[in-house]
Amino acid sequence: MLKSKLLVLLFTCLTPLCGSAVELLLWNAHSLEHLRPIVLERFEKKTGHHIVQHHFRADELRDKVMSSVVLPDLYFMPSDQLSNVDIYHLAPWPDSVTQGQPLRADGQVGTKWYGIPVNQGNQLVLYYRKDKVTPPKSLESIPDGRLGWPRSQAYWFIPFLTAHDGWPLAGEGFGFDTPQMIKALESYKAISDRHPATRCELTCNEQAFYEGKIDYLIDGDWAFQALKEQLEGKLGVAVLPSLDGGQMQPMSSSYVLAMSQGLDSEKQAAAQALAHFLLSPEVQADLYQHSGLFPGIKSVGDALLPQMGDLRKGLYQQLLVSRPMPNSRQMLIAWLVLGKGMEMLFNEEYLPDEIAQWMQQRAAQEVTPR
Repeated sequence: MLKSKLLVLLFTCLTPLCGSAVELLLWNAHSLEHLRPIVLERFEKKTGHHIVQHHFRADELRDKVMSSVVLPDLYFMPSDQLSNVDIYHLAPWPDSVTQGQPLRADGQVGTKWYGIPVNQGNQLVLYYRKDKVTPPKSLESIPDGRLGWPRSQAYWFIPFLTAHDGWPLAGEGFGFDTPQMIKALESYKAISDRHPATRCELTCNEQAFYEGKIDYLIDGDWAFQALKEQLEGKLGVAVLPSLDGGQMQPMSSSYVLAMSQGLDSEKQAAAQALAHFLLSPEVQADLYQHSGLFPGIKSVGDALLPQMGDLRKGLYQQLLVSRPMPNSRQMLIAWLVLGKGMEMLFNEEYLPDEIAQWMQQRAAQEVTPR
């Protein structure tokens, strides 16, 4: 009897529940269902570690960090926010977590993994009213006045740029003053001029789409659930069509798990255990089934493809031909410069070649020490 009690005590003390279980504070810049309490409760039962979540909107996270005296142990946030490595006081993940994992490159800053891509998405797609039209083969073939998107937003300009084989970055510099950029600006202006709905903001476009005033809408995967609920069986989803003979490729990004600097060895071990848990095929599939976000591990997404309905297949197929958004400081500068470039384009005070040249010069000024 005494021997059996000693064996039970020994086994108990080898589990995480005996002295090594820790509590981790996680700031979640996504909605609650994307790291659901039930998933983290499974992690707690498996390891003994307890995760406390606080939620913020992604666009509020940086301000929250700047105004806080105490920062979290972990972040769950869009990969482009990894460019705030120093502000968020992030630590790179060890090779033991990332090695052998087919992770998206947008978890990296330089050569180090500061984010573990858990989910992926944020790609633009073409929504269409399938009660009225079919998917177009080219953007130019859409009849005048039937397409909407917020033309002032630089994120929507990127597929026009990639269709012309352009990209905002070139090595460690910028790719603004190029023939591809000039052609993309010309095309962006010409197509948007044909579709007056592009002159209003996104909610205005979505309302016009609901009401049948336009038949096609370029919008993100984040809008899918609301569009589906509003239109039910009338909604269609398609990969962005060609433009001037080139394939439109939107950007996409990941939601990543990031770790703060200065964690003690027990918290580091617990954080690494959570990363391994969230990357396991079972949990990756479960997160998709309950949140609709596509897995960070492509092989899991591919395995789920036969179970997806036509609409989600359209979203996934677009994701596969998207390009990961860089999370460098250069990309942050590029967004600011592109936003101003969109203003210049539609104010019609400058020609596309002048705008391209201005953007190149302005971006270079932002990285040059003053």
